[in-house]
Amino acid sequence: MKKTTIALALAFSIMLSVPAVLLQPATTVLAADASGTTASISDILKNQQNDGGWKKDYAVTSGEWAKSTIDNKATYTEIRRLAAEYKKTGDSKHSSAAIKGINFLIKMQYSNGGWPQVYQGSGYHKHITYNDDAMINVMILLDEIANRKGDFSFVDSSLASKSKQAVDKGVDCILKTQVVVNGKLTAWGQQHDSSTLKPAGARSYEVPSLSAKESTTIVKFLKTRSSTSQISASIKAAQDWFKAVQITGIKVVKTSDDVVVVNDSSVTTPIWARFYEMGTNKPIFVGRDGVVKYKLSEIEQERRTGYSWYGNWPSSVLK
Repeated sequence: MKKTTIALALAFSIMLSVPAVLLQPATTVLAADASGTTASISDILKNQQNDGGWKKDYAVTSGEWAKSTIDNKATYTEIRRLAAEYKKTGDSKHSSAAIKGINFLIKMQYSNGGWPQVYQGSGYHKHITYNDDAMINVMILLDEIANRKGDFSFVDSSLASKSKQAVDKGVDCILKTQVVVNGKLTAWGQQHDSSTLKPAGARSYEVPSLSAKESTTIVKFLKTRSSTSQISASIKAAQDWFKAVQITGIKVVKTSDDVVVVNDSSVTTPIWARFYEMGTNKPIFVGRDGVVKYKLSEIEQERRTGYSWYGNWPSSVLK
């Protein structure tokens, strides 16, 4: 989750109409994305770490970011690209590296079913990480492997079975981390403490809260699972929460050098804040000082323009 000025400029380069929501397609490759999204296959092979994973930036040689990670599309992207290359070439060095990567993801998973951002990391990198859909993207990959879909037909039944078990454990973790407020299930945080399972903070402007963006992707994944009473209740509770916290009557406008919230009673299409305060469901905005504010205008310009504070993410799971 490294800051990158270029990526932020791209993400905020378009001023959308009513309501003006700042969105970015899931397939877009930004400057902040991991090296594996654009590296050559030979570089992917050369940069696989001894544990089987990949670091986010191949150029980093020391510190926390020299460890294997699932941040910014790292590791699961390399596995996908290697599997596709094996299907194209039949060269076993690609399938072997992919299998080593798959086994790493299974090893990286906590016993409670969650995945950290960084393998054997420290600080917030140890948290169960829904942020930027990291854990869900790992589970989507492992679900394909479990079913030997697409480029993963080469996977043997043993690894497919292990992948299924990992996905099932991940679903259990999702259900256990859904936040209960006043006796009611709500949504999820960007990241959760790996021991208490409660929402946890990360960077200074990412405080413990409920996240509309990450919760949307979680619900989308739960909708792909075989229905159980617990999964159905989880989905419904999250959808009810999305409806309860939706916002109308505003536009979020990108000016030449800022992001401004404009009141407009004619706007009836809902949008959502990225973060909501637990217990009050108030939208919250936080600058680099870590102080919670209730208006976007109250945090510094660099953070107003440097983060996706509003979006229409839940609309896709309320249809």
